[in-house]
Amino acid sequence: MCTALSLTAKDGSHLFGRNMDIEYSFNQSVLLTPRHFDYKNRATGEVEQTKYAIIGMGTLIDEHPSYADVCNEKGLAAAGLNFPKYAHWDDKSVEGKTNIAPYDLLLWVAANFETVKEVKEALKNVVLVGVPLNEQVPISPLHWMICDKTGESIVVEKTVNGLKVMDNKVGVLTNAPTFDWHLTNLTQYMGLTATQPQDTTWGEQNLKPLGQGLGAFGLPGDYSSPSRFVKAAFLRNHIDYADVNYSGMSEFFHILNGVAMVRGSVVTPQHLNDITLYTSCIDQEKGIYYYKTYTNHSISAINMYHEDLDAKEVKLFTFNDEFTVMQQN
Repeated sequence: MCTALSLTAKDGSHLFGRNMDIEYSFNQSVLLTPRHFDYKNRATGEVEQTKYAIIGMGTLIDEHPSYADVCNEKGLAAAGLNFPKYAHWDDKSVEGKTNIAPYDLLLWVAANFETVKEVKEALKNVVLVGVPLNEQVPISPLHWMICDKTGESIVVEKTVNGLKVMDNKVGVLTNAPTFDWHLTNLTQYMGLTATQPQDTTWGEQNLKPLGQGLGAFGLPGDYSSPSRFVKAAFLRNHIDYADVNYSGMSEFFHILNGVAMVRGSVVTPQHLNDITLYTSCIDQEKGIYYYKTYTNHSISAINMYHEDLDAKEVKLFTFNDEFTVMQQN
């Protein structure tokens, strides 16, 4: 389970990130893949090369960078989210097409493109081939949210009905069902508001609001994919920025905190706790990857432009998961 979010801050900067909701650690760390880095296309066996440098959370498997969310040096950002019971992959490569393994779609997008418009055009020729990374790593059922630094955003889904690319004007993605279903479901919550309802009279009885927040009465609060989609979309649509530094990033984290999973609140059929392992927020203009973890609530930051983007190897930054307290006296 996961929630992805895009946001345009008050100063015009564009932010993209996600909650990684998962019941286990996947040996994650922030990875910086340099320009002109050679990697093997698992769907074709051919060696390909990155055009742009890439930063994001992921893991190295057999020296292969496998990303959960990314941003390249041109500000194009993307994330892969769980899409169970709907994701469908092709059995084999197709000659004359761009054949990609599903877990490498993020790498391919960030390595080659600058804008969503470019990605949309290239996706017309893409075949997603169900080839595992290795014998120990199964293929995850995924769909994707992709955004550039103009704020344009799309959702990409591959089902039994084919590859579908949809404009994402609400700036949110969660998990199953399909994205178009989530958009239809939003219409059931059109009456929600951030403002207080007015006093009214039923019969001869005068009714007054009891406390604040009743305008949003009925806003879902559970951890299901449809409920998280509605709540994140509502919070994003009603955001009000303060006139302080990092206001956009602060509100970004607050929105995703509103749909984050607490240990013990979501237990899988395998009796494991599904938690929000980390929350990321990427400044697409500045190339800074911010994140906090379930254990460490302070925000870590890695600026890709402080590194050598023409290095020869992928650089790993330790996942900063130690609980910290700022002592004031």
